[in-house]
Amino acid sequence: MSSHIDAAIDLERFELRLFPPEPPPACDLQAEERRLPYDLSAPTPGPALVRVVERFGLPERPLVANRLEEDGEDEYQILRGGAWIRAAREAGLDRIPVRALELPDLQAAFLTLVLNQAQAADVAAQADALQSLLEAGVDEEGLARASGLGRGRVRRLRALLELHPVLRQALREGYLRPQVAFAASQLSPASQEELAGVYMREGELRSADLRQPAVAAATDGEPGAETPAAAGGPVAGRAAAGAPEPPAARARRQAEELLRTLEQTEIADEIRRRVAEVVEQLGAIAV
Repeated sequence: MSSHIDAAIDLERFELRLFPPEPPPACDLQAEERRLPYDLSAPTPGPALVRVVERFGLPERPLVANRLEEDGEDEYQILRGGAWIRAAREAGLDRIPVRALELPDLQAAFLTLVLNQAQAADVAAQADALQSLLEAGVDEEGLARASGLGRGRVRRLRALLELHPVLRQALREGYLRPQVAFAASQLSPASQEELAGVYMREGELRSADLRQPAVAAATDGEPGAETPAAAGGPVAGRAAAGAPEPPAARARRQAEELLRTLEQTEIADEIRRRVAEVVEQLGAIAV
């Protein structure tokens, strides 16, 4: 019984850091476009959406956190609705209608994390908010309970914090699908480096690229160019797609896929650790 009471007390103390005692002050206002951040976790709006905003205005007000800077002017952090702000900017609006809350940084990050969980397109915003919370010393387990995301979702988002910078920025800008980003985040740094090269050369990254990173594409035709297999990629590159896959390499690939699947579940850490060891041993055999 006492353990349950202690857990309830710990959760209450934890939530005091993230939840304001009363609803924060809020107001509707016309924010100057130059005061809104440009690094938004939203894809580029299509011409039709921009024209709608030009003719009808914004159908809903983006939610922002309002802060007074040293120069006496307001600065804003996007909590939700970055896609509408980007569309308004593309439509040429000098002032953008927003709903502004007065919040400290920690509470603003927590609110961003919770509000953006409904849409896959806002995964990047969730990851950035999670990073802010973890860097502020917020407990991951308590955060999973308080936000309602659960440990599995928080663990998956945390993996995105280790994503290659090029791939993470592509996710922010809407050029990398969330499911591809989640899968890439489970790969080794060397494999992610290869995938970043593929993205920079081709302007996109597909699920198939996670199994076949084409590290030799940039030096195609050059004497002495390294093949994907020689470079140590997870599997042979596109140029060798027709060649039979060695049994050891196939076993390693399948083990890596199993490990990525386990990372998205509530399977015990000990089991995932053992599978990771198998992947490492198979990698030594497959070389």
